[in-house]
Amino acid sequence: MDRNSLIGLLLMTALLMGYFYFFAPKPPEPQPQQPADTTLVLQDSQQPQAAGQPAVPDSLRQRELQDKYSDLYPAATGASDTVTVRTDKLTLRIDTRGGTIREAYLNEYQTFDSLPLPIVAPDPANAFYFEFPFNNRAIRSSELTFTPSKTEIALSGDAVDSLSLKIPLDADRYLEQIYFFTGNTYDLRYEIRMHGLGNALGAAPAYDLIWISNLPKTEMALQNMRQKTTIAYRVGDDVEKLKENDETQRKKLAAQLKWVSYKSQFFSHILMADQDFRTGSIAMSTPQTDRVNRYMESQLTVDLPRAQTVASKYRMYLGPNEFTTLRSYKQDLEDQMDLGWSFVAWINKGTTYVFKFLEQYVPNYGVIIIILAVLIRLLMLPLSYMSYISMAKMRIVNGLPEVKAVDEKHKDNPQQASVVKMGMYREYGASPFGGCLPLLISYPFLIALFFFFPQSVELRQQSFLWAHDLSTYDSILDLPFTIPAYGSHVSLFTILMAISTFVYTYFQQQSQPTTAATAQFKTISYIMPFFLLFFLNSYSAGLSLYYFMSNILSMLQNWIIKLFISDDKLLAGMRAKQQTLKKAAAAAGKGGAAPKGRLEGWLESQQKKQQELMRMRQQQAAPNRRGRRSGK
Repeated sequence: MDRNSLIGLLLMTALLMGYFYFFAPKPPEPQPQQPADTTLVLQDSQQPQAAGQPAVPDSLRQRELQDKYSDLYPAATGASDTVTVRTDKLTLRIDTRGGTIREAYLNEYQTFDSLPLPIVAPDPANAFYFEFPFNNRAIRSSELTFTPSKTEIALSGDAVDSLSLKIPLDADRYLEQIYFFTGNTYDLRYEIRMHGLGNALGAAPAYDLIWISNLPKTEMALQNMRQKTTIAYRVGDDVEKLKENDETQRKKLAAQLKWVSYKSQFFSHILMADQDFRTGSIAMSTPQTDRVNRYMESQLTVDLPRAQTVASKYRMYLGPNEFTTLRSYKQDLEDQMDLGWSFVAWINKGTTYVFKFLEQYVPNYGVIIIILAVLIRLLMLPLSYMSYISMAKMRIVNGLPEVKAVDEKHKDNPQQASVVKMGMYREYGASPFGGCLPLLISYPFLIALFFFFPQSVELRQQSFLWAHDLSTYDSILDLPFTIPAYGSHVSLFTILMAISTFVYTYFQQQSQPTTAATAQFKTISYIMPFFLLFFLNSYSAGLSLYYFMSNILSMLQNWIIKLFISDDKLLAGMRAKQQTLKKAAAAAGKGGAAPKGRLEGWLESQQKKQQELMRMRQQQAAPNRRGRRSGK
């Protein structure tokens, strides 16, 4: 390149730079950034797009929605809103997105920390929707926005009202959910209606109802709550439940499924169908968090009959596990409650009605428990009297010189001593088991109430003395450490119950003879109060209160009976019976010996078998001894 060409190139570069600097248009000034809207409203003409991505044309977005939802695509857009429903019993918040109950609270109850008690918690994992076929597509109601007929409902007493959530397709077709409320009940009616959609539903119309719920923690003792939480259901005439353990459980359900219940310790959320579900499956697991009680999931298949208006009707119960309330629905809902084994369940059913009667006149449930203990002790009074008399006879007979002489004579042969003494007991009309058998009849009451109190919602948040809630433990001291099998707190009612059990056991044992056969049993009896101290420390304070009062009343009852019973009169009567038996035996030609009892005969037979066994062993050992001597 020559010098002239180089100068020309430099001049052209300078001119271009000058032009862009002085004459080029200025760039637009940056506009201030708008704050992000936290609520995204989807309209047909305005669709969301990812940041930094090219905008999707409205027509293309509309075609995508049509491909996914068919004629229901307009309902796939729109803002979510909430309808609040307040009755005497419930406060509900229903989301128009999906038309589902997002939150439900029981107005008459609170959590252990005095917050509104949720039976449907505001948990994003919770879901209740139906998935149905529509023009060869699987549509989920949770992805559709329904138009509510009202924005708020408040009713009380016997007043009724309804809420319609509808998606109109045209003048002759719509999809609708309807809730029916009553002011003073824990239940509500729920319907799913599909009008004019028969052709779109397919040849074999059916849909799946999906119900997912994280049951919230509402009680202080979460472990006790989980032990009473399960999924219950009724198939045909049988009510069944998943096992109440921490393992993940899944189960397929057969036809004739009538209802499914998410049952916790004191409350239940139950879905009842007017028409049986075709089939279903349920699952339950325990999450690794203290905020959630249990994770529940159900998938229920519902048949859709051919009709212009297809309607599925349900009833939902959201309330306490009150036996009489659940029984009033005549659906065997009360059978989901754990009332104990069959031979004690009837006791708890009767106890429920006694509670209902007493609560009309007694304002405090601690006093009701004491009255219940008094009533049961009065009911057991005849048996307690029989038991006391029997044990008094045994004490008197074992104190006689002739009976003590038997122990001395056969001190090297306890079995022979037992046989001889059984004959003497028979002659005097005493029985070593006479004091135990009447008490065994009272044990079903103790066992029944062990099941009753820990799940009695009547006791929940009812205070008595230092216990602020009789349905859970009454902690008077929180420990800075945890004692294995005991816990990190001290329950005073449990301590009083254990002490009274020990004292009652001590006085009972003092009135009974101590033999080689009963010594071990007595030792176990003294260990039992210590075992109960650990076992019941985290249980219902109402249960410990009842056991404590039952022990006190039993000791008082025995003391009163003792005031009217004379040992001398008992002994005189026993000697008279002895003479009568001897005379009867002499007249029968038995030498004055009273007829043997079954127990005495059994002891003698066992003694003979033992003697025969020892004789055979001695015979087998003799040749061995001779062989060893000959070997030497």
